[in-house]
Amino acid sequence: MKRRKTFTNWLITRHQVVIRNEENLAEKTTFSFSYAKLITLGCFTLILFVSLSLALSRTILGKWLNPAYIEQENNNKLIQLYTALEKLEERNTQQDKFIKLFQGIIEEKGNVVYKLDDSDTSKQFNSSNPTKLEPKDILESVEVDDVFAPLHNQAEEENTSYLAATSYKVATSLPELFLFTPLEGVITTPFDPKIEHYGLDIVGKENEPIKCIADGMVILSTWTVETGWIIIVQHSKNLVSVYKHNATLFKKAGNFVKSGEVIAIMGNSGEFSTGPHLHFELWYDGNAVNPQDFIPF
Repeated sequence: MKRRKTFTNWLITRHQVVIRNEENLAEKTTFSFSYAKLITLGCFTLILFVSLSLALSRTILGKWLNPAYIEQENNNKLIQLYTALEKLEERNTQQDKFIKLFQGIIEEKGNVVYKLDDSDTSKQFNSSNPTKLEPKDILESVEVDDVFAPLHNQAEEENTSYLAATSYKVATSLPELFLFTPLEGVITTPFDPKIEHYGLDIVGKENEPIKCIADGMVILSTWTVETGWIIIVQHSKNLVSVYKHNATLFKKAGNFVKSGEVIAIMGNSGEFSTGPHLHFELWYDGNAVNPQDFIPF
């Protein structure tokens, strides 16, 4: 009991420190304290120091002193690089399939046409089991970020439906897009995927101008041995129009064109041509559709 009382007295006993001038002993300042106050102040200072140290170790100093922080930063950078690499690989895959799509359009081979989100090969469009899209199928809409983005942007599936068992969503429906007649004339060969004829053969007057069916951007304007002078236009809503066997082309790749604008002159170019005419194709989401279902001829 006596020891506890002595210790308590030692804690609460006040002491005074006087600071004097050494020469004349004049009093400069004084301050009083007790050991209890010193201990309290010391504990508070220690807690404050530890708290600041922890805070700095997780922020500013952590970048240089904390190995765990540095490792976490490196892991985050690796994740970002991996994500960027995945996006590049996906874009590269889309570009490869986009090229194959054009090969199919130019060579008129339905079996090389792919959908970008088809992982099941049974969903690929081929000549032995052609997929014919009806107008009601195209009424289903798909969201596209950009009117002239690549043909096939991968979309979230909500129901299994239409378009060869692949579901897409479009901001607006196809009938809202007015399609201009590309050439006034007589249809000599109709659309027939069973014989790998994925378009219409239209015979018009000599030197008849060929007009673009809708606003869009020219993505191909070139010469091929089989189809002669060919021009391909990308439209909104994943539509692509193809014009083959032309005599002259008026637009280059990258040009924007308006609906009804003259883009070529009907001709007889290419080995597959049997006389002056226009071979016209309309593609939707990588599938050839019958132009007569959507365009008045």
